[in-house]
Amino acid sequence: MSADPEWRTVRRVRTHEQVLIQIQERILNGQLRIGDRLPSERELVQVLGVSRNSVREALRVLEAMGIVDAHTGSGRDAGSTVAGRSTDALSNLLRLHMALAQFRLGDLVDVRIELERLAVRQASAEADPAELTQLRSLTEAMTRPGLDHERFHELDSEFHIRLARASHNALAADLMQALRDAVKNEMLAAFARVHDWDAAVASLTAEHLAILTAVEAGRGDEAETLVSRHIRAFYDSVGGESPWSD
Repeated sequence: MSADPEWRTVRRVRTHEQVLIQIQERILNGQLRIGDRLPSERELVQVLGVSRNSVREALRVLEAMGIVDAHTGSGRDAGSTVAGRSTDALSNLLRLHMALAQFRLGDLVDVRIELERLAVRQASAEADPAELTQLRSLTEAMTRPGLDHERFHELDSEFHIRLARASHNALAADLMQALRDAVKNEMLAAFARVHDWDAAVASLTAEHLAILTAVEAGRGDEAETLVSRHIRAFYDSVGGESPWSD
């Protein structure tokens, strides 16, 4: 007897996952929005017919995902509200997935280049003066002498993330934030392999300044070319023979 394509294997779902599904459905269909308060644990137990432990486990998962903020105790601030604070969770998930999947460096570089090209192209047309001023301040901060690996990485990440935010594409900005967070340790390790650190900082900062200058002038095509070259050159240098090595 051949298998009927309409029949599907029944998947066993743990009780707290059923609670998760119901809350997620209400977020997806717009019944719950950022800032909305969820029913209390007692109310969820009653309406869903589950144990308090199941409700608490579901809320812990949602809090870890950055979807809700949970406050224990009693009073006006007690309970859980929809937070929409998903960037940290996305970063953690991406970091773990990258470690387990063992993506090739080339895959990471290609995806980052396309994301950054989108960001600078749109920023060249959409960035407002305040955003450009902030980016200019970051490039100036990179020229200060004595920057260590950690501080330079912070400034470098902030520059690229703010470029993405200046594109006014919220998804691109969040993806950029998550990607930069996910590869932080690898970036710091790459910096540590550079022998002539001062030369590396000067070169990378000059490239940032050139990208920003093109964005400020509204030259999107030039900015795309510069940011592609900037990213490709960095990964080529740390993956092979560094131009800043002895």
